[in-house]
Formats: sequence, structure tokens, C-alpha cells
Amino acid sequence: MPNSTRGFTLLEVMVALAIFAVAAVSLLSAQEAQIHTDGKLADKTLAHWVALNRLAELQLQGNFPDIGQGESPARMGDRDWVVTTKVEGTPSPDVRRVIFSVALKSEDFGGEPSMVTTLTAFIPRSRVTATNEKA
Repeated sequence: MPNSTRGFTLLEVMVALAIFAVAAVSLLSAQEAQIHTDGKLADKTLAHWVALNRLAELQLQGNFPDIGQGESPARMGDRDWVVTTKVEGTPSPDVRRVIFSVALKSEDFGGEPSMVTTLTAFIPRSRVTATNEKA
């Protein structure tokens, strides 16, 4: 070959393509992990909002909650949720611990819910003091 003709050999081109392929695969795998993380964060945010809504409903009822556990459905963000509410006593008889466990209702695997988040709140007994007004 004359010296005036310069270019890449087939081996150099193959090595460059192999390096590009490895870099592209690693970038795609990092992007897939990011998409998976974004989905988990969206689920966790929605589940937290569901729990906060249940807490607000409980506070708006104005009743001191009884000790026990219950389960109820909820819908938010085009998803079905299962909220388990557990009311426990505390050392103070005027305060109850309420634990809201929110799970994403799954249609797969027999509909077993998949736990997403838990919110713990403390509800005090309302102390209404009656005042006698003199007219």
C-alpha cells in the first residue's frame, strides 16, 4: 500500500465498535434502573398521600379512635390501594397511636397487596371544656 493512502484497518474499526457497544449497553442499563426507581418513587408518593388522606379523615371525624385494626380500599392516581389502619394504646390514656399501612393492590399472584409505605400518627383525645355563659 502506498503511504499516501491512510485509513483505519478492519481490526481498529471492530475494536471501536466493541467499545461503543459496551458503553451503549451500560448506559441502557443505567437508564433502566433510573426508570425503575422513578416508578417506585411515584408509588411511594401516592401511597403516602393515601395515608395522609386517611389521617385527615380520622381527625375530621372528631372521635377518639377505638383500639383495633381495620382494612379499607382507596383509589388514587389510577391505582387501587389497600389501607390497613391499626390503632394502639400509648402510656397516656388520652393519646392513641395510629399506624396506616398502605399497600398497592395487585391483580397478579392472586391479588396479594404489595406494601409500599407506613405512616404513624398520634391522635389526642379532644378536651372540650364547657363554659357557662351568663346572660
